[in-house]
Amino acid sequence: MQVNTIMAQKSTRRKARKDDSESEIDPVYHALSRINGSINRMTLTQLQQQLNKIGLNERGVKEVLKKRLKAYYKKQKLAQKPESFDGKQYYPYLIVLDFEATCEKDPPTDYLHEIIEFPAILIDTADNKIVDEFHSYCKPSLNPKLSNFCTDLTGITQQQVDSALEFPHVFNSFETWLKKHELLLARRCAFVTDGPWDFSRFLNIQCCLSEIKYPKWAKKWINLKKIYGNFYKLKKPKLLDMLANIGLNFEGRHHCGRDDAKNLARIVIRLMQDGAVFQFNERLNAGKLENITEDERALLNGFAEKPSNSLQHMTDNFEDLSVTSDNPGETSTDAR
Repeated sequence: MQVNTIMAQKSTRRKARKDDSESEIDPVYHALSRINGSINRMTLTQLQQQLNKIGLNERGVKEVLKKRLKAYYKKQKLAQKPESFDGKQYYPYLIVLDFEATCEKDPPTDYLHEIIEFPAILIDTADNKIVDEFHSYCKPSLNPKLSNFCTDLTGITQQQVDSALEFPHVFNSFETWLKKHELLLARRCAFVTDGPWDFSRFLNIQCCLSEIKYPKWAKKWINLKKIYGNFYKLKKPKLLDMLANIGLNFEGRHHCGRDDAKNLARIVIRLMQDGAVFQFNERLNAGKLENITEDERALLNGFAEKPSNSLQHMTDNFEDLSVTSDNPGETSTDAR
């Protein structure tokens, strides 16, 4: 009798779960699941043929092509849902930045890098294209003579840095360029870097050396390696590998700041074409490098969606990353 009662209770619970409307699968996502399964079973040749058939780029390694094809069908299917995300980026502009700095083949442990090339590439995310660039060399003051290793690596000559302005003047010119494009307005742009070190180390140290307050616009940024690795489900490779995986070749001279930035911008554009969405994922907090969590990202990006319950108390107390210390040396201590 007791066994029959228990079995009846289990049957009731199973029926309740089966009839629960919340467990019903959305037909659009059900269709996407089947499409994704078919794509996962395709060979490289089949993927290339299908991409060619629908007019998409067919260059890249297999994992990249699978992601590209899935993103295409996801966009097509979600267009049928009026409440769905429309595929737009969170920021009208992305700025790809890649500093070059003084360096030695075997540097001492207390060696301080100085920025000697300051390139920035401006991408319009609506049109998915490069619309402007900023570029300047900088004259180092701590180590005014470049090492042979540095010149061989970057291609930057002693004459180029000798005839350049010192960093504070270049920094002011860059901020003037930002203001010209109204890029300092809230949620107007986001910076993209190849790893964390451009801001957390190079700019951090340089601001200390030049006695400049660490800029509010450099407190948070997008680490391209993380976006790339998470989107394509590939390891976070170096620049040349990232290009090769998506079927692109490097254009220009590797370790030239301007050329590196332009090639990074090409990767950003291809990622957006394939459906990647760019959001902040790293920040500098009290001089320390930190990852930005999903919930914090929602607040920073101004999501229309309601943040999780655990974050409700943070909306008033969440640190404004645009606020910097009045002490120009504060943020550089940990970077050393």
